[in-house]
Amino acid sequence: MKDIVGSPGTWSGLALRVSQVVCATGSLVAMATAFGASNYSAYTYLTFVMCFEILWSFALMCVDIHALKHNWDLHRIGMAWIYLLGDWLFGLGAFTAASAAGALDILMERDVHFCSTYPYLACSGYRISVILACMAWSFLAASAASSNNRPHSAKKPVLVH
Repeated sequence: MKDIVGSPGTWSGLALRVSQVVCATGSLVAMATAFGASNYSAYTYLTFVMCFEILWSFALMCVDIHALKHNWDLHRIGMAWIYLLGDWLFGLGAFTAASAAGALDILMERDVHFCSTYPYLACSGYRISVILACMAWSFLAASAASSNNRPHSAKKPVLVH
């Protein structure tokens, strides 16, 4: 059976989950260490969503490790739908949070010049957090795109006339 890259229960799927956890954790740490982030709702929402993305991706990372260890095909036992629905739900949340926080970062940096007016704001920390959140979302989107595809067997059906 041919494995689809990034599919649940494969090494590439595990690599995507590890990348999601690392990027979401980095985004959360960058936002937690940035001074004044809790004053802006977009940054608070980003922190909230990254916490849930860490939990979701870590849980599925553990399932992938267990599936690889015991040679399970997660598509055959019906787990792919859970992956797909969860990835879409958390992907939508991560995309909206990263977009809102990115828009606020651009507003503060380039439009109203808060970062140069108020040097105590940790604008570079905000920016790093947004970049890592976008990377975490891109890995989550790749996981969602590959979890719906079912690997096909090598045998083709024989048509009888």
